[in-house]
Amino acid sequence: MTVDFTFNIITIILDLIAWVSIGIISFHIYQKKAIKLKAWKVIVVLYIGLFSFNINWPMFDTVVKLPILPLGVWILYFILKRKEGRWETYRSHAWLGFGANVIFIATTLLAVPLQHVFYPEEVATTYLSNIENAYSIPVHPSATEKKINKVTLKNQLPNMTVEMVYSQDWYEETYMEMESNERNERFPYQLTGVTSKWGSGKSPVIYIEIDGKGLLIKTKEKELYFRSVDSFLEEVN
Repeated sequence: MTVDFTFNIITIILDLIAWVSIGIISFHIYQKKAIKLKAWKVIVVLYIGLFSFNINWPMFDTVVKLPILPLGVWILYFILKRKEGRWETYRSHAWLGFGANVIFIATTLLAVPLQHVFYPEEVATTYLSNIENAYSIPVHPSATEKKINKVTLKNQLPNMTVEMVYSQDWYEETYMEMESNERNERFPYQLTGVTSKWGSGKSPVIYIEIDGKGLLIKTKEKELYFRSVDSFLEEVN
């Protein structure tokens, strides 16, 4: 595994902005009330109001939870209506809680283009920002002992190109077209000791191609195959 920091700074900032926005709206509603409410009760109502029945909707390379039914608002209604006037007092805050789901949807959608701007997926340095402690680990019997030439790797990273991942073809090359005693794994080394770009939230597993010119980067979402001009693997003396 390769990452020291696994949080996504863009998501954290946008979530903070969302909560601040909700707080400001809630404060304006609070000020307009003739009866001054206790702050902790308002917070509880807002939190319960957030609960909803959602459907997952894929949109712009992410899955958005669309709120359909205001479950939290219904719960609050049945609880608060027992005492006259209480529901009317907290109703606007309850609906603000449900409406906050829309604010979070907006920040989720905004995070997608920002993520591509600050942490482009098709740039190798997004996944290998710091390679000072990089080393290779053989993960297949066909691998000979080799080490990383860090200078070459560092020079190659900015110019690495993304190529198609041929999973099926590679599988057939390795397992279908050779006898078991002649099989060579295409990616017999794992690259470890590297860190991805700070705040990207990326936690990839990275494999090195047998010729030392390719990197297969696996994240939770996808696989990416990068190729360099020169090999960054060298024999161990």
